[in-house]
Amino acid sequence: MSAAAAPELDVLVVIPAHDEAATVLAAITAVRAAADHAGAALRLIVVADACSDATAALARQAGAEVLEIEAHNVGAARAAGFRHGLNPSSTRPGAARPDTQTDPPWLATTDADSQVPLDWFSRQKAHRAQGADLVIGTVSLDPRLGEDPLGRAWAADYTGKFTPGGHGHIHGANLAFSAARYLDVEGFQRLEADEDVDLVHRFRESGARVVTATDMPVLTSRRTTGRVPRGFAQTLGALPA
Repeated sequence: MSAAAAPELDVLVVIPAHDEAATVLAAITAVRAAADHAGAALRLIVVADACSDATAALARQAGAEVLEIEAHNVGAARAAGFRHGLNPSSTRPGAARPDTQTDPPWLATTDADSQVPLDWFSRQKAHRAQGADLVIGTVSLDPRLGEDPLGRAWAADYTGKFTPGGHGHIHGANLAFSAARYLDVEGFQRLEADEDVDLVHRFRESGARVVTATDMPVLTSRRTTGRVPRGFAQTLGALPA
């Protein structure tokens, strides 16, 4: 690709997945559509962590790069994906030799049970152009016809943390950040829970410019039995719906 035709955004996306055969295809399709919409050069890595189903095979069929690990830990899975993707000796699918391109300056992560919006990367690009080092997005639940007590209870609780300048939520399903800043703060850590909250805390402590964005919500699962302790599913399950 010539310099004149180079994409405005070169992005590495990591999706951790543990037995997500039912949802991973939709997650991958949404990320790829968003990259096409933004004209972004995408490297997408699905980290299949201790999967006993067809998650890895389906992700490969959908065109994602797949890294298989046995960590049983979402923080470790996110960390492994970015470590692999940022390693100069790693190769893209179909490459005959190590990738010699410059490491992507922009990173993003979502979840295998979530679907990013079509303008996800376009919105990230706009925030980045305004100087953001880290963009924290929101999530939304897929709509239901008819009575939806869970949706009403969730929305009432969730919007309580919205402010005129952003919001007070942190979701691993909707984070995007500078590669240089990510490396400076030593990336995701292997924690039992809240690896996303921990990363955001270290970004803020480092003096990074953090934007809480309400313009790029990611559609996420309604399940109330999750894969990790103190995750989003447990939050939904605890609501008085």
